[in-house]
Amino acid sequence: MTHHYKPGSYREILGVAFPVIAGMAAQTVMMFCDRMFLARHSVWELQAALPAGILAFTLICLFQGAAGYASTFVSQNHGAGNSRGVAVSYAQGVFIALFSAPLLLALSIPGRLILDLGGHDPHVLDLEVTYFRWMMAAGVGATLNAGAASLWSGLGRTTFTMVAGMAGAALNILLDWILIFGNLGFPEMGIEGAGLATAISSFVPGIILITLSLRGRVSREFPIRENLRPNGAQVRKTLRYGLPAAASVFMDVASFSVFVFLTGRLTPVEFTASNIAFGVNNLAFHPLLGFGITTTILVGRYQGGRNPAMAGRVTRRTLLVALLYFSLIAATFLILPGMYMTLFRSPETEVPFDQLLATGTTLLAILCLWGGFDAVSLMLGGALRGAGDTKFVMILSSCLGWLFWIPGIFLLYQSPGMSVVTLWLFTTLYVALLALGYFLRYRKGPWRTMVMVEQEPPCLSVPVTEPAGRG
Repeated sequence: MTHHYKPGSYREILGVAFPVIAGMAAQTVMMFCDRMFLARHSVWELQAALPAGILAFTLICLFQGAAGYASTFVSQNHGAGNSRGVAVSYAQGVFIALFSAPLLLALSIPGRLILDLGGHDPHVLDLEVTYFRWMMAAGVGATLNAGAASLWSGLGRTTFTMVAGMAGAALNILLDWILIFGNLGFPEMGIEGAGLATAISSFVPGIILITLSLRGRVSREFPIRENLRPNGAQVRKTLRYGLPAAASVFMDVASFSVFVFLTGRLTPVEFTASNIAFGVNNLAFHPLLGFGITTTILVGRYQGGRNPAMAGRVTRRTLLVALLYFSLIAATFLILPGMYMTLFRSPETEVPFDQLLATGTTLLAILCLWGGFDAVSLMLGGALRGAGDTKFVMILSSCLGWLFWIPGIFLLYQSPGMSVVTLWLFTTLYVALLALGYFLRYRKGPWRTMVMVEQEPPCLSVPVTEPAGRG
């Protein structure tokens, strides 16, 4: 069955977005189960997983973003009707991922030194190092998945990425249950088991997607096999646009990592409440990120088809849908804070629940405001990335993060009466300024005239095609 949606319609947006969001939801459930299993195994392991996981993602995201940006070239070539350009762009995403593997593994060494700077309890530090090493191995699989998914995401056939992601997430949850607690005759490995489970399952989506790209309908529509080789010119072009996009994510996550490490030096109540609130934030953030990816896909498609008016229309409509979704999630943060605190609270923690609930409730309330600004940033930033305005995205996020947010956090940390609530409020201000910067750039409009790919033959608007069979 093939769906032909009206260009720029809500049905088109949801047709692309729903599988992306479902895939993100699978990842959210996976991370939720991972944190919940660790919390029930050891409070120390829960505390170690967040900083180690964020540091690993910080180092991985530069490579993952560069490989994944091939999807924008796929999308623009698809909009321009250039089938060979689609195949060549996809192949370079896969090869960039493969070439990144040795570098990712080598980063385990400096990563250990960064963890040492956190000043955390020695026992927690040992757990952080263990988890971090496995997460860097998982980064190889995650980067391969980003490159492999670029074809399907760029074409708007996001059902394939959803199914592959769900398969990996399901395996991860199963392996977590087996390896963390030592079920089915396996040894009890705790946080090391959680890391090993993620490392193994991270390769599943990429393997599935690459296999599907070499057979079935998509291999007949696009010359994938004939162009599955490195292309120096396209690699350079992908990195020219993709590295600034990836660098913006890297700088965002790096600054966020500093924030998380700093909260590790707060009181046990504040540290635990902050960690739980961050865990809850994943429930909202990953689907929002899915909407942002949808914006990038559709803006890239219509920009490739030389239709910036339609690109602007899908941006506005995706933002409206994203804000509606987040409003519903935010309502649960306000109504059910106790439920979230209970789900993530370890039975071994010595933190009094009433104190944890009081602090956590305040942080979840702040998260309602923070997440709204985050939605604006993700949608408008996604639109700019889809059009190729990646240098601006990198400059804005880097400057605000490292010249405003992080210096401000350190100053607040040294001030009398500082609390985790103060740090979270200042972070919300930072996210608001980031959203404002993207909004002003979007309104100014230089992205509307950017050209990344050749148009052959001309095609002003291409409906989303969603085949029901294999790729």
